[in-house]
Amino acid sequence: MQDRVKKFNKNKGVHEIPMPVNARLLDISSELGELNKEYLKSSSYGTKNFMVSENFKMEFGDVLYSLLSLANETNIDANECLDMALNKYHDRIKNKKSMGSNN
Repeated sequence: MQDRVKKFNKNKGVHEIPMPVNARLLDISSELGELNKEYLKSSSYGTKNFMVSENFKMEFGDVLYSLLSLANETNIDANECLDMALNKYHDRIKNKKSMGSNN
């Protein structure tokens, strides 16, 4: 996925590449807010069971795109980061019976 995003961004030329990290982080926050909005709409603000809608999927894709763009622009291997997180959670579950940091 990360390579697909890199190729897409390289060929489109619609914004500065690499996008400044602070701008990319704001973009991620904005996209995450839109994903939350779709959850609220789908669940009638938590009063109904949540159903995944096409709009929710689209917003999820926007968040994923923005995260993978940040990874590319900062030379981070997203798969390596995911492996690190999974290992961290595995260790927490093994040692503390919880995924939370409990800090």
